[in-house]
Amino acid sequence: MLTALIVEDESLMREYLMMNLNNIHNQWVAAACARDGIEATALLNEQHFDLVITDIKMPRMGGLELATHISSNIPNTDIILLTGYDEFNFARTAIRIGVADYLLKPLRDGELHSILDRLASKRNNSDMNGDLTKNITLQSQAAVKSDVVAGNPNILIQRVRNYIERHYCEQISLSEVADLMDVNPTYLSSIFESEQGESYSKYVLRLRIERAALLLRTHPVGNISDIATDVGYLSAKHFISVFKKYYGMTPSEFRSRFAASGTIEPNSKNQKPCC
Repeated sequence: MLTALIVEDESLMREYLMMNLNNIHNQWVAAACARDGIEATALLNEQHFDLVITDIKMPRMGGLELATHISSNIPNTDIILLTGYDEFNFARTAIRIGVADYLLKPLRDGELHSILDRLASKRNNSDMNGDLTKNITLQSQAAVKSDVVAGNPNILIQRVRNYIERHYCEQISLSEVADLMDVNPTYLSSIFESEQGESYSKYVLRLRIERAALLLRTHPVGNISDIATDVGYLSAKHFISVFKKYYGMTPSEFRSRFAASGTIEPNSKNQKPCC
């Protein structure tokens, strides 16, 4: 069973998620709750959670500050942000931090189920062999010697994934990441595809495009060029081209169709690792 920490200052919402998360998705259980980021940080220091579901606006420490702390110190814990404010800048900041998804209140169980299902599938597919990898933080990663990392693909790939998820909005090449991990680029390319099930370039592309889709889904306005920049594309034209290959439609068409239907699947036949 995957565990979630609920961080919400509104008692009704907090209690609802605590009581109903497992009913919304049977692979997840709400293991603990907190009223703000300070309480959540204390709980995170004591035990591991696979997911933190947090409100953005709370007393003492809000959701964005908490998400920044989690992303920097517990990178294998996913984050879902909840907010009653449909503000584009909130979403942009959340995406840059590395938040898994972003939901507007009032919360819809179906939308939350879809996100929980995706996060559960991601964890099941990556299968990092449990507690050792789950509990690796940036501090412990820095202490792992390169010869140990090179001999343990699970740790290496987890470190690479964590780095990509923090820096995908930058121009990060396979060679640069290999140098940071102190491994040979050819070795990294081979072991990444073997362990991850997709190439390095396709993984980065997918992450960027899915983060862009999140911004498009949650905000009916927002400049396409800004979204392209936020997810690591220097050219809006190139971003639109890659997005269309992935989803089978332009970002503007995606935004309109999602607003009408509420769900869109990637165009799997056309998914290609583009640069």
